[in-house]
Amino acid sequence: MNIKSMRERLLASSMICGAAFVALATPAAAQEGEVAEVVVTGTRIPSPNLESVSPVQVVGEQEVVLGGRPVTADILNQLPQVSQNSQTALSTTSNPLSGPGGVATVDLRGLGQQRTLVLVDGRRLGIGDPNTGNTNPSPDLNQIPSQLIQRVDVLTGGASATYGSDAIAGVVNFIMKRDFEGVQIDAQWGVFQHDQHNDFAQSLLAARGIAGPKDNVWDGESRDISIIMGANFEEGRGNVTGYFTYHDQEPVTQAKRDYSACQIVATAAGVASCAGSPNSNQWVLGAGGGFNLPGAPTQVAVVGNTFAPWSGTANTTPPPLFNSNDYAYLMQQGTRYTAGFLARYEVNKHLEFYGDFGFMNDRSNVLIAPTGLFQGAGVSASGGFLINCNNPFMSAQQRSVIGCSAADIASGASKDLLIGRRNIEGGGRNQLYEHTNYRAVFGGRGEITGSWKYDLYGSYYYTNLYTASQNYLSISRLQNALQVVQGPNGPVCISGGSCVPYNIFQDGQVTDAALAYLDIEGTSKGSIAERIIEGVITGDLGDYGVKSPWAQDGVGVAAGFHYRRDHLEYQPDSAQLSGDLSGAGGASTPIDNSLSVKEFFGEARVPLVQDMPWAKDITAEVGYRYSDYSTDQSAKTWKLGLSWAPTEDFKFRGSYNKAIRAASILELYTPQAVTNTSQVAEDPCAAGAQNPASLQACQNTGITAAQYGVIPQCPSGQCAVLNGGNPLLAPETAKTFTIGVTGRPSFIRGFTASVDYYHVDLKDVIGAIPLGVILQRCLDTGDQTFCSQIVRAQNGILFGNTQAQGGYINGTNVNVGAGVTSGIDLQASYVLPIEDWGLENWGSVSVNLSGSYLLKQTVTPLPGDDPYDCAGLFGPQCQTVSPRWRHTLRVNWNTPWDVTASLAWRYIHSSTYEQDTDEPTIGTGGRNAFNHKLPQRSYLDLSAVWNVNDMFAVRGGINNILDQDPPLVNNRISQTGSPNTYPTYDLLGRKIFVGVTASF
Repeated sequence: MNIKSMRERLLASSMICGAAFVALATPAAAQEGEVAEVVVTGTRIPSPNLESVSPVQVVGEQEVVLGGRPVTADILNQLPQVSQNSQTALSTTSNPLSGPGGVATVDLRGLGQQRTLVLVDGRRLGIGDPNTGNTNPSPDLNQIPSQLIQRVDVLTGGASATYGSDAIAGVVNFIMKRDFEGVQIDAQWGVFQHDQHNDFAQSLLAARGIAGPKDNVWDGESRDISIIMGANFEEGRGNVTGYFTYHDQEPVTQAKRDYSACQIVATAAGVASCAGSPNSNQWVLGAGGGFNLPGAPTQVAVVGNTFAPWSGTANTTPPPLFNSNDYAYLMQQGTRYTAGFLARYEVNKHLEFYGDFGFMNDRSNVLIAPTGLFQGAGVSASGGFLINCNNPFMSAQQRSVIGCSAADIASGASKDLLIGRRNIEGGGRNQLYEHTNYRAVFGGRGEITGSWKYDLYGSYYYTNLYTASQNYLSISRLQNALQVVQGPNGPVCISGGSCVPYNIFQDGQVTDAALAYLDIEGTSKGSIAERIIEGVITGDLGDYGVKSPWAQDGVGVAAGFHYRRDHLEYQPDSAQLSGDLSGAGGASTPIDNSLSVKEFFGEARVPLVQDMPWAKDITAEVGYRYSDYSTDQSAKTWKLGLSWAPTEDFKFRGSYNKAIRAASILELYTPQAVTNTSQVAEDPCAAGAQNPASLQACQNTGITAAQYGVIPQCPSGQCAVLNGGNPLLAPETAKTFTIGVTGRPSFIRGFTASVDYYHVDLKDVIGAIPLGVILQRCLDTGDQTFCSQIVRAQNGILFGNTQAQGGYINGTNVNVGAGVTSGIDLQASYVLPIEDWGLENWGSVSVNLSGSYLLKQTVTPLPGDDPYDCAGLFGPQCQTVSPRWRHTLRVNWNTPWDVTASLAWRYIHSSTYEQDTDEPTIGTGGRNAFNHKLPQRSYLDLSAVWNVNDMFAVRGGINNILDQDPPLVNNRISQTGSPNTYPTYDLLGRKIFVGVTASF
């Protein structure tokens, strides 16, 4: 045995042993169909030189390096076919109550991340978070180490017949490096730099007395380190590749950018200002009506030791409007580790073992605005707090204002008050999320006889979640601490015990002891496990003479079975179960349930005509899959495809598919609970409504004449919704159609291109009826179909924390609505023939373009409704921004000096506000003065890689060179918690990065 062979064996053996102790706990993932032929994403039939019948966008390893984006989700977000939202974008949500921290997903076509199937080497990746607050459970891309990606295949069309549920929008298949040899160490450092240049936003900050951020900021540092080790052994019959990665991201708050330092709101006439939450120093009578103050104000604030009429511009402590953007994040903090291995060993041509194992641990701390007393979240029937009239902290004036008579003071009677007050003394709330993922696959494949081959594997996937809600106030303790009497040694709680009185009736009188008593932490644990057994057999019937008389190749077939079982558990502690955390959005709900499916599938590829005039190749594809779910639901999916290559230069292709998405465990079985929502930002029947409805319309929603225009408004731009599952949900269905042409014309050397039209017709959509639609239909028509879904509290308010108290709109899951999404994808690449221009010594230049034009994105909220089209629009009903055209154009120059320089142009077309259209349901035909149109955005990225020698390479670059701000969006449109824009745009300014790779 030579020294090299011995070194290879020793390295392979040490890596296997090092991973074996982990593999004993759970088995390992693999590359599907690793045979001599190519397996194209979207089919299981291997074939040499096969090009996909369905459109496939390929992201290569070079894009990962040149983009300077080591986070896997950020790589995909550069594709124009991918939409960004709070869970798919790097600059993720500022409000963790609306979704988990530390999780990143992918959303093709804007159809929702739950409708995009994610594969690793052709095998399903499990759901990344079991939190019942996660309304769209999807795979977490953070589990996939970008440094080990060989390429990413993005199949933008239905593929349920091939892969099963969830592939309505398409498939993202990560192809990993499986034959790596040697050792590679990679490190990258990145930072954001931004110059504040939004004069308009700065003027609004100054008018509100908010200190703006520094003119020149450097923040959001990130650090990434990876180690990859691999070895082939037994003369290439086996390989083991191991990896370790580390990622650390520092947070950036919205206060660090002038355009997001406050909530920018505007009237229809275009008058803009910095808004904030009135839930800061605002008191309202629980029964409604006016206080005992001149002018009969319905809202008062604490000033000194008195109550004064509440004013949004008053100079009080706490302030009348709270600016939560000081705490909200543009980018979350996160620390992540991944480790694992990929292995294979060929015993003989009949059996090759393969096995993968992956591990990830991530921790994310997400700071949000301080908790406090929230209107509608108290213990009384109105959602308020009871204040006893003989409370010694109150002045005589305050007792009089809230209506305490002498008899009330003498008897200690209590008054019901809706209190909005932030815990500014205690600081912000912190949400800690920790995910631990394991994924393992073990299988075997090989030749049966002749062209017949098999692949049989089992996989196990497990995600564990731990969350901690820290620095919250207990609602029950708040009530205790507000019921205070004078004791022999000073004020004491009536409840006694460890209770410490809470003085919010005087400026600056909250004590540390009171905060320590009120402080409460809620925790929860959850897990989701997925077990899969799958087998497939492929063969070529041409061996038996089954082929077209006009073709040389025979009919290729594949058939197999798939069994999958998911089990999800989520258990909050007693504090979260009881809903005792003030500002947590209501009680958390536990769940412990399973879902399984048995599937059988088959495919055939039929070459019809080959090597004939005007028919270089005509091939048909068919596929069928039957799925039987444990919910007593079943589904049949199929595909039809046809490709025609008249010459070697061009190929026309088309496919027609039926795809499904089965309801998830969370959608089926999550218990119902009330929480806050930004989908309905105001109650049109309450005090201070910007768009008030008439008395008659409001009476349709359950308002009395006495309550009309008087009841408190939904605080912080958030009314309440009743969320929850529905075990009777049927699968979503979609018919998807694509047709296109690919070209590699011989008369244009180095040029390739494809143009594809896609059409997705989605029905039986799983989700809630849009809350805005429910409210508006009830107001307009009084139809009990809609009005019955509006449950007002006893005092008429539309916000609260419990189902028993009311004050919410029903938003539980149903199969309702439909939609059509269609557009055109363009891909092109060209290697410029610069040597023909007399520039032989200048290396080579290549140009790559990926673009997508959105033709239609219609939504039909309810059967029989007129559909509205969100293509080219933005707004709350369209839920985000949907520009007509997006593209990425990259020019690479491979110089003769071992340097590759790259310039990328990312473009996002302009969009129009949804209400400024004539679209049914959402359009009014007006022209919003502040947000009629969002302008286009162009981003330029520059990067370079220098291969110093065979062992070392250095790289660096600047993304968003021109430091473009995102377009401003009225916060009432982009919704509470957003940074006055959408995550579709670059939110942080220039990204500067440098990295080094050492290979041995």
